[in-house]
Amino acid sequence: MTRNREPFTTALASLRRRLMEGAYGPGAPIVILEEARRLRLSTTPVREALAWLGGAGLVEHSTTGGYRAPGLDAGEVRNAYGFRNACLLMSLERAGRTAVGDISVADPQAVFAWIVGRCGDAALSRAFETVDLYLARLVRAERQILDHPAAALADIRAALIEGRRRDAAAGISVYHRERIAAAAALVFETVRSSPPVDPD
Repeated sequence: MTRNREPFTTALASLRRRLMEGAYGPGAPIVILEEARRLRLSTTPVREALAWLGGAGLVEHSTTGGYRAPGLDAGEVRNAYGFRNACLLMSLERAGRTAVGDISVADPQAVFAWIVGRCGDAALSRAFETVDLYLARLVRAERQILDHPAAALADIRAALIEGRRRDAAAGISVYHRERIAAAAALVFETVRSSPPVDPD
């Protein structure tokens, strides 16, 4: 008899979404019992989902034996933006030079996921997904500190639609260089606007 994985899938999807939305401040504990109550699940699928996220490097083990949201460090954030940029450039190279027609997605995260998904490399997609989830917590701070990404994104999308891979790559790199340069300010703003963290 196969085991019902729906509770695990529900817990994993919810925890991933909350991590992306910054529901847990950097280093904040993720309390299994509270999450199980919120989701109206037993603690088992929540514990399994957190273990999966921990294995993917998306949550950390706390000193008390539970889990916590990963901390934010400006150096690590710079590296993460650089790595995401590298994933995107590799994906563009592997996807080829042909025009792609209209791209229906409109926000940067969706456009970037579309680019990586198009190259057909599962390992690259997994690496991108992990770093993109880590950086998703900074999106609110990006909007506060940096120019709205609409213009840059429009140029990237137009280059992709028209098959101008070199221009798309240049736009993606400029987008990421701006964020690398602002990493310290982005971390400060994210931490400042996050819920307070109770010490272990």
